[in-house]
Parts: sequence; C-alpha cells; structure tokens
Amino acid sequence: MVPEVLKVWLVSREIDGLAGAGGLKDVVRGLADSLLSMNYDVTVIIPRYGFIDKGRYLYKVEVPLGKNTHYVDISETELSGIKIHLLDAPCFSSKTDIYNYTKDDALHSEYIGKGHIDANNMNVLFQAAAVLDIIQNGISPDVINGHDGHTGLLPLYMKKFGESSGFFKHTGVLITIHNAGTAYQQILGDLSTAYELTGIAAEELQECLLDNQVNPLMAAGVFGHVNTVSPGYARELLSGIDKFSGSLGAAYKSAGIQLKGIYNGINPDHWLNKSFLALGSRLNRRRELCRIVENTVYSGIHYSAGKLNPEVPWIVFHGRLTQQKGVDAILNLPEDLEGFAGKFNFIFYGQGEGKIVEKLRLRAAESSDWLFFEGYNRDFTVKIIASASFVVVPSMWEPCGQIDMIGQLLGAIPIVRSVGGLKKIRHRIDGFKYSSKNTQGLLKNLKTALNWEWEKQGKVSLMRQNAENVIYGQRIWRKILIRGYLPLYRKVQREIKHCQSS
Repeated sequence: MVPEVLKVWLVSREIDGLAGAGGLKDVVRGLADSLLSMNYDVTVIIPRYGFIDKGRYLYKVEVPLGKNTHYVDISETELSGIKIHLLDAPCFSSKTDIYNYTKDDALHSEYIGKGHIDANNMNVLFQAAAVLDIIQNGISPDVINGHDGHTGLLPLYMKKFGESSGFFKHTGVLITIHNAGTAYQQILGDLSTAYELTGIAAEELQECLLDNQVNPLMAAGVFGHVNTVSPGYARELLSGIDKFSGSLGAAYKSAGIQLKGIYNGINPDHWLNKSFLALGSRLNRRRELCRIVENTVYSGIHYSAGKLNPEVPWIVFHGRLTQQKGVDAILNLPEDLEGFAGKFNFIFYGQGEGKIVEKLRLRAAESSDWLFFEGYNRDFTVKIIASASFVVVPSMWEPCGQIDMIGQLLGAIPIVRSVGGLKKIRHRIDGFKYSSKNTQGLLKNLKTALNWEWEKQGKVSLMRQNAENVIYGQRIWRKILIRGYLPLYRKVQREIKHCQSS
C-alpha cells in the first residue's frame, strides 16, 4: 500500500501574494492553501525577484551548470502559513518583473515590456538550485510538483544531483503544464547549446528533443509525469487539434506519455470583498467603484483612458494582453455592437504586449463606450469584476480559464470561445459559449447578453445563480485537490521514473 502523501514541494516562478503575472500564480497559491488546510506539509520554491524582500537566511547552495558554478542563497519566509523558500541570485534579484523588462531594470528603452534575454539561464538555474535546496533541506519529499515549462527539467536534475545518494528514491515528480503554446515551452535550443547551458548529460537531453530542439516539456514527460489544467485542453493537445503547441501533443502520443487534465480551482475567500458585495445591486457597485476611481490612484494601475458610466452594464476583458487572449477579436467588433451605443461600457483591463496596448489606448480615446485600464491591482480586479455584468474570454486557445470562474463567482457572466478549458461553460445555463469556428459568435452572444441584461433580468439572474452553484459545487480548490491532485500525487509516487538508470 502506498503511504499517504505527507510532504509536497511546489516549484514555480509565481505564487499569488508574492509574485504574479498570470493565472499560474492563483493555481500555485490555491494548491498550497488547500494542502495546508488539510494538514499536509507544503513548501513553495520561487526566485527572489528584486521586488520581494529577503527572508530568513537558511544556507547557500553551490550549483554546477556546464562549465560554470553559481552560488544561490536560500532564505525562508511565510505567506499565510505557507512555507516559502526564496532562491536568491543576481539574475533573479536584478529583475523588477517576473518575465519582462520594466523601465527600472531595462538596459535600453527598447527592451521595456520585452522578455528577459537571459530567460533560459534564469530557468535552468532556478530548477537546478531548487533541487539542491530540497536536498540541503534534508528530508525527501513525497512529491515535487513543478509548474509549467520553467520546471520541466526538474526530474533530470533530481536524477543528476540525487541518484547517487538515493535521496529521491521515493519521491514522485509531476510537472503541471499551464500553457503548452510554443512560446511558453521554454525551449533551450539545440543539443549542444542545451548541454552547455544545463550540464545535463547529452544522452539524456537527446531523449528530450522535439523538432531538433531540447524541450523541457518533453523532459518532463519522458523522465517524470505531466498533467495539464483541463480535460478539454489535454484532449486538444493529444489529438493534434491545438495548432498553437507545435508537435508537442503528437510527440506525447507517439511516446505513450499520459497527459491527464485536471481543472484549476478557485478559492472564493481570495476573491470575495464582502463589504463591496454588501452594496447589493451591480448598479450600486458600479456607482461606488466610479466614486473610488475618481478619488483614488490604484497602485499598479499605470494608465487609464475613458470615463466609467455606472448607469449602463459593464463588459470586462481582463487578462494578459497577448495574441493568445483574442484581443483582436474584440477590437474587430463594431464600436456600437450594432445598435447598443450608449448602453454599455466595454472595459479592457490588463497589461502585456506594447502593440496591443497602443490599439487599446486608441480605441478608448476614440469611443466613450470603450475604456482601458493598464496594469494590475487585486482590489481593483475584485471590484471591477463584481461590478461588471459580463466578462469576455475570446481566447484563441485557453488551457483552463481562470477569469471565467472568477466571473461566475462574482456574478459577471462569462462569454467564452469554446476552446480548451473554456468548454466547461454551459451555454445559456451558467454563461455564454460560441464555437471557435463561428466568426460572428462573439458579437451575437454579446448582443444577446446585453439585451437580456436590459430586458430579461430573470434570465440573467438565473444564470448568475447557476454559475455560483457550479463554483461552490465543483470548482473550489479543496475539491479539486481531493478529486484531482491527491490521486495523481499518489499515482506518480507509485510510478517513479526519474531515478531509474537510463
């Protein structure tokens, strides 16, 4: 009989409350909180970026990578009871954003908003140092759960640093793929480049090649175990339907690599502002938020254009401003949504690619119905979604979807493109959903939604109740942990691959 999972380490570039850029932060925080609430021993490892205070110093680890040796300080802090290990090295502490340059750390202005040029070096050092940190800590964990392509090499470093001592003999390793788009796979280059960068044996890297490039997500599947964040996305990857992930899914299928899909969860306590919700109607909330915005400069909101109108329904797009998120599909809509001029506010809210930001600024400047808020602030996020009637998620691909669940929790009915994890929305029951092939689907559903909000309040009220019920009945993190992750953790313990001889 496999012993109960007791000790879990989560390895991630993000966790909500310390460092966040996208939905990854919420997943890691949700898993950690839920594990802790069920009395499991959980520790999270993240880099100590320049905006994170140093923790209590623990020790230093020496990290050999190829021809170079790095020294990483390990310190410990706490986040609502969660043990956090911070990995401190110049390549992390010199950064003032997780993935992109800012005006504070860019060597030249043209780098601002672009990805770090040393991203591969950062990722490799992070993974190797994380494994050495766990070894230095002295107690073998039951499971190491890495998150995204930034952690795909963990099983290889567990093998490299722990095989001779047998330290990880009983440790299962799972890499959760949050986004398999080719830009998110953290590809390391050809075999020679990857060998010099990682110091991992060439014969092992050879097994991680995909299209002649060393791919960390191949390493994760070959030497460890992988899952992704919805059943729909897992099916799309393995069937080859998802054209944005390159040949990864086909390679998994050919190699017999299993890819289980487990929906992300949501922690309602993180998203419920009870005093704001106590205002009652969405009209009251809109009026209050307008008053707040007029008198408060929200930290993290760097730019806004347009003036909110509290007397009309709000439609919100909130997320990373990237091609993946389907922003162009929204910008291609007619400005009046075919007859609704003056009867809605369409609010863009987020941060991301410079070209998209410029388009949104232009749209907001040209039309009083369209607005743009650039940046991120948790309090503002909660209040604007709780004030909105609808959240729009027109993603070209979407592994799970987080904003649709936040909208369901807070009463902003989601309008989604039916891809990946967004397929969980039930059309006209707890949201609106349109086919990925229907070029008019977004406009059609927006018009229906606005018409119902103005004329058929009973229908939208029932949808909001159904949406809230599905969150509490199926999507809270504790239930996701019990039904999805704990059984998978036990499975990877039974089927340990990373320490077997090659």
